[in-house]
Formats: sequence, structure tokens, C-alpha cells
Amino acid sequence: MKGIFPQQLFIILSAGIILFTLSGCFATKTSYSGITTVRKYQKNVPFLFKNNIHLEASGATKDEIALIQSKLNTQLDDSAKVKIKDVFFILHYITAPPVFDSMAVVQSAANMQTSLGNIGYYHPSIQYSFDTVIKESSQQKRVIVNYDVNTGKRTLIDTVAYLFDQPDLQRLADSTKGATWLPENSPISKAAVFEENNRLTNLFRNHGYYKFTPDELRVTGDTSIAALTTISEDPFEQLRLLAEANEKRDKPTIRLGYQLNDTSENNKLQKYYINKVYILPDYQPGDFYKDSSLQEQVLPNYTIRFHEKKFRSRVFKDKVSLLKGNTYRQDDYFKTINDFSRVGVWESPNIDIIEVPDTNLLDVVIKLIPVDRYNFEGNVELSYSANSNSSRLSPTSSGNLLGLSVNLSLLDKNLAKSAIQMTNSIKVGVEFNTSYRNSYGNFISSNEITYSNNLLFPGFIFPANFYSRPGFKIKQSFINTNISLVNRIDFFNQQIFNTSYGFNWAKHDNHYWTLKLFNFDYRRIYNRSSRFDSTLIENPFLRYSFNTALIMGSSISYKMVHVNPRHPNAVTNLKTNLEESGLLWGFLKEGKRSNTNGNFFNHYLKEFIKADVEYTYTINHSKSAWAFRLFAGVGIPLTKSDTTLPFFKQYFGGGPNSMRGWPVRGIGIGGQKLTPFQSSSQSFNDRTGDIQLEGNIEYRFTVAPLFSNALLFKMALFTDIGNIWNFKNTMPSGQYDSAQFQFKNLYKQLAVSSGVGFRFDFNYFLLRFDVGFRFKRPDVLENDGWQFPAINFQHLFGSGEANRKWRYENFNATIGLDYPF
Repeated sequence: MKGIFPQQLFIILSAGIILFTLSGCFATKTSYSGITTVRKYQKNVPFLFKNNIHLEASGATKDEIALIQSKLNTQLDDSAKVKIKDVFFILHYITAPPVFDSMAVVQSAANMQTSLGNIGYYHPSIQYSFDTVIKESSQQKRVIVNYDVNTGKRTLIDTVAYLFDQPDLQRLADSTKGATWLPENSPISKAAVFEENNRLTNLFRNHGYYKFTPDELRVTGDTSIAALTTISEDPFEQLRLLAEANEKRDKPTIRLGYQLNDTSENNKLQKYYINKVYILPDYQPGDFYKDSSLQEQVLPNYTIRFHEKKFRSRVFKDKVSLLKGNTYRQDDYFKTINDFSRVGVWESPNIDIIEVPDTNLLDVVIKLIPVDRYNFEGNVELSYSANSNSSRLSPTSSGNLLGLSVNLSLLDKNLAKSAIQMTNSIKVGVEFNTSYRNSYGNFISSNEITYSNNLLFPGFIFPANFYSRPGFKIKQSFINTNISLVNRIDFFNQQIFNTSYGFNWAKHDNHYWTLKLFNFDYRRIYNRSSRFDSTLIENPFLRYSFNTALIMGSSISYKMVHVNPRHPNAVTNLKTNLEESGLLWGFLKEGKRSNTNGNFFNHYLKEFIKADVEYTYTINHSKSAWAFRLFAGVGIPLTKSDTTLPFFKQYFGGGPNSMRGWPVRGIGIGGQKLTPFQSSSQSFNDRTGDIQLEGNIEYRFTVAPLFSNALLFKMALFTDIGNIWNFKNTMPSGQYDSAQFQFKNLYKQLAVSSGVGFRFDFNYFLLRFDVGFRFKRPDVLENDGWQFPAINFQHLFGSGEANRKWRYENFNATIGLDYPF
């Protein structure tokens, strides 16, 4: 570590200073750090310049204090608010500030008291004072208002009782008491009371009480105090009276009880059952479900009535949860709507509930309006990458790359009248290398043509069709097929054939599974140039990757999105994937034969297992956000003859969504050195590996709206840490291989890049420009790769070989759409 610490410390301190400065800049709304200019004010007339809210909340946590502070800021009266425009973080402008009005301050204090009462602080102390700063030179009278808020003791819930005179309702409420929004010893709040009211209402509606509404409930308190009014009439004045009875206690508490309001409509407390279910699959506005002109198909659980038979009856299987003879459940109502919506062949499914006169029965009418069966799409994609080592069209390239592709697709949303979605698409692409011409005298780097066919079934098919347990929110099967021809000029040609068969499903919101039961992927490399072969000889770590290969296996992946209900600005994403090849199909190889004298499968079938996990955590604020990402993946070749995974299954780093200080596939492998600058433009310089570790952190913030809020100009500061490695030693002689992962070399071979991003948010999409600098290079031995690049204007924008070499070794700029993670 000798000689390393000063540079590391310099980088860390520099980053800290930048973040500290930014944190100050983004506090300008309250601290006004920087320069504040007032425009269009009335001279010598006191105007509101600033609001300071000083909060004291004894016993509250930091998160609770931050939440209370945020609530208090929103309670300022409109005439007591100061609107500030920030420019470049240190310049702040107040335009046409409001004339100071003491009544607006009084109203703001009253609003704060009401807001605190809504979260259980019934006896706050709110004081306010005014300070006037006179600017003689500009004839300004700036008024600063100080609010001193002491919340006092927060009222806690002592007990909650359900006092229903209907035995069934009492049983339901008691059996779900553990799910209450009002647990004992928790703070009382208006939101919690309303949530509990809604919980009970939904509970009863899910057990047959179709006509039950929140107005049937009221909250009552201690018997020594008058009963509270119904929730719909806001009981918090009564809750305040109840709290006053405990005012002298150190920990004020309140006892609550839920009762039924008296109602003259007895049927509101009556259970309802499903009578008949009608499905109108080609509904037209104005259709009546009992119209005799409609054709009819009667099935055990429902009746289908239609103008024209556009759908087979099996399409409706498992989509209807409101079944004849069942108790009415509100969840079944919404599940039926959602299940029909997910099929994708109807727009805005609607359900009418019709009461059968003089009974407790309900008829259900499901109205489905078909969408257009066919959908044609075409688009053109354009990409540009400077100083890149890779191509989007092929796995190898270098120089400045300009890619152009045309994509055409036709979607049939109702194949075989079974709501099966079939997509046929064709992509034709070409990529140009603007840096040099190839041996054929032109600057075309590669070309590609691809045909894809994708089938998506609205349910499980063989062999998963036997699994019919209820509760799935999503059940889909898919068959995907892809055929491609790629011509990488000067290197090789490639044929690709891929087909996969599997299932998508979800039993809970935001938890998604995908199982590829069978995945067949054959990639043939042929017409290899002598230049390409010589490159493989010079780079052993590439020799085992770029060969004709066959994958036959299965995979399973899981994706989860979680929003913290207590902190909805915090979002967690988790993605995992497990894949294998050859474990189940290895029996196709001829026994005791090698990959040189065996059959087709001995030659090309690859055996490996591969697993990776990606975790992202984002904290969003109104004008800023913190984003964190961790990724770890490893692939293990299982045979001695396979030193690495096939190149199309390996990991890579760099580019707009990974290590942004390096171009796509430009980092690693391990401590492998960069290709010398003089030969980089005409070298095969792809870098892929079996192992990838990466961590990213990004601070995003809004700078200013542009063009009358048509788009937002945003920026970001980021740091990326990571690299890729091979799992096995790829050196033919078995000598030390710097591309192989070893724990003792992990720190030395981790790369670090930091930079700044410029983002233009058009609401529908976000255009992103990121500039990354390499602060730690795994290919440099000195100081374990730590460096601080000497940056000047010529390095970034100058011409000449020395400047181009500096950019090649220290810098990368990328263009991307949407956020990197």
C-alpha cells in the first residue's frame, strides 16, 4: 500500500468536497447559500423574503422529524410562500415577492396546528416572529419569518375494540385484528383511522356484503365522552376532546371503538351471491346483454353472448373469478378485470353488477371491446460510439462506429381465435467504421439480417397446463425463435439459430418469474480470416470463447420491485437469474468420445452453469435522487475442454450502462493490458469474461426547466467500480494468467471511474450523455492502478495523436436512453 494512500485520499476528499458543495447548493430553498437576488419588488414596502421553521419534536426519530418538517413546509399559506428559482446552484432569484401580510402568517400557524393534530400531536406550541432586513441601496425591506414549533407529547392508542351487533361482521373483524392500522401503543393519526375504516369496508365487501360502504361505520371513544361522529364527517374534533381527557398524563392515550351506524336500508348489511355471469366478448356500445339478436354459448359457470365468434371459449378459462353460486367478493371483481386486461385483445374491460329484484342475488355482465387484431410497426435505429472496442451488430470492432438498422414487425393479437399473440419481425442493420477502411476498400464494419418469431399464449400450456391452482395474477407461455446472419468484415461470418420455450407467471404484485424450460442456441462461426485467427493466438483468453457453440439447457429468473409503504420515495429492484447448459442434455454426447472425434454434440454442446444477481436501490426526492446498484455474476465451464463460456454468454463491462469510463466491452479482462494505441484501430479488442463484479452510485439532480417546461435539464455525478474475469486459467502453458479471478488480486484489479452526466428529460424519454474518467486502471501496476488523470482542454477536445491517445487511455463518453439503472 506504500505510495497509494495519498492519491486515494486525494480522490476521496475531492469527491467529498464535491458532494458537500452540492448538498449545500440543494439546501438553498431554506439556507439560501450562494447569492440571492430579488427582482420586481415594491420599493420601501416590506416583502416576504424567507421562512424559517424551527422544529422541536421530543421522542421523534430522525425520519419522523424529517417527515414532520416536510408537512409543516406544505402548510404555509399561499401568501406566506416564497418562490425561488435556482440557476447553477449558487444563484437564486426571487421574482415579485409577496407583500408581507401578518394575517397570512397567522393562517400558516393555524394550518400547522391542524396538520400536527392529524398525526396525533394535539397540544403543539407554535410561536412566530418577524425580522426585517433593510437594504438602503436598493430600497428593499426584507421580512424573515421565524416559526418556532414544539409538537408536545404525541397521543398513543390504548385499545381498539370492534362493537358490531352483526355476529358475522364481528367475527370477521375480530379474526383480522392483527392487520389493523391502529395497533396498541402506536401514534394516533387521521390517515390511520381512515385506512382502518377502508380496511374493514373492503373486508366485509370481500365476504358478500356488496352494498357495504364506509358510511356504515363510526368511531366511538370513552363512555365518559360523547360518541364520535362518522368518519365521513371528520371525527378529529372529537378525537381531540378525547385526548384532552388524558392531557395531564405523561403519555396521553386514547381508546377507540368501531360501531355500525343505524341504517334504514337493511340490505346494506345483507350478504349477496352471484346469480348468473354473462360475457360479451365483442361488445359494442349500446348492446344489451339479454338482446335476442346475440348468439349464445352456455357453459357451466358463465354464458357467452356475441355478434361474431371471434374467440374460442377456452380463452375465457381461468379469467372469470366471479362464478355462479359464489359469495360476492370485491377482490374477485377486480381480479376478473385485471385478468382480461392482461390478455391484450380487449381495451378497458368493464363489469356491470346488476341486482336481481327482491333477492340477494347479483347478475354479472362482463363487457369486452376487442382491439384491432393486427398492429404493424417500423422504426429506424441510429447509434454512434467513439473510440469503442465493440459493435452493437457484432461482437468485435474498434474505432468510431456508426450503426444504422431498420426494424419491421407485424403483431397478430388473436392467432387461431385463441388470444395468442404472434409477432413476426425483421431487422436489417449495417455498421460503419469512420476511422479506417477495411481490406476491401470500404468502411463498412459489419452487416446483419435477423428474422424473429415470438408466440405468447395467455395461459400455461404443456406440460405446465396441469397446474391449475388459483391465485396467479399472470400466467403466460412463450415460444421464441430467432435466425440471424452476421457478416463481420475482415474477421468472420456468423449464423445464429435460437429457440426457447417456457413460462411467465406472477402470484403477487411486483414479483415476476420466468422459466425457460428449453433453450436451444446454436451459433456457427465460419469464413474466419487469418487476421482473426492470429489475434486469437496472440490473446489466449479469447481463444476458447470465439468458437462455434451449441447451448441446450434451462434457466429461471426472478424479478422483484418493492416500494416501501412508509417511505414511498424509496424503491428497491432485485433481479436474479440461474442458467445451465448440457446438464440435462449431455446424454446426447457419445460416451468416451472427445470434442474432436465424437458426434455433433461432442463437438459443440457446451456444459456450464451461470448465475447472477442485480440489486438497485433508489431514493427519490422532488428535485434529486440517489441511485445505488450492485451486480455479481459467475459462469462456470464444467468440462476440461471448455476453458471459458461461449462469448455470447460471457459478461462484459463498459458503455452507457456499466463502467462508463470505458467503452462497451473495453474493460478487463482482469489485469490484461489495453491494446497499444497505435494498433487499437485495427485490432480485435473484445473483452468478455466468466465473472463480473460491479457497484455503481449516482447522484441525480434537476438543474432547470427548458422551453417552457417542455423538457427538464438534469445532471448527475457518478462513480462506477468493477471489472470482469475468467473463471479458469486460459494460458495454454498453465502459467500465471492475469485474466483469471483470484481473491488476492481483487483489490488490484478493481477499476474505478467517476464522471458527470447531462440528461434531457422529454417526459416520454430521457436522452443521456455521460462522461467518465478512469481513476483506477486494472491494467496499470503502479500504485495498484490509482491515478489522477492530468486533464486539460487539449486532452478533451484537441486533435493530434497525443491527445487521442490520452482519451483512449483515460476517458470515455457515451450516449444512452433512459437512466443507466
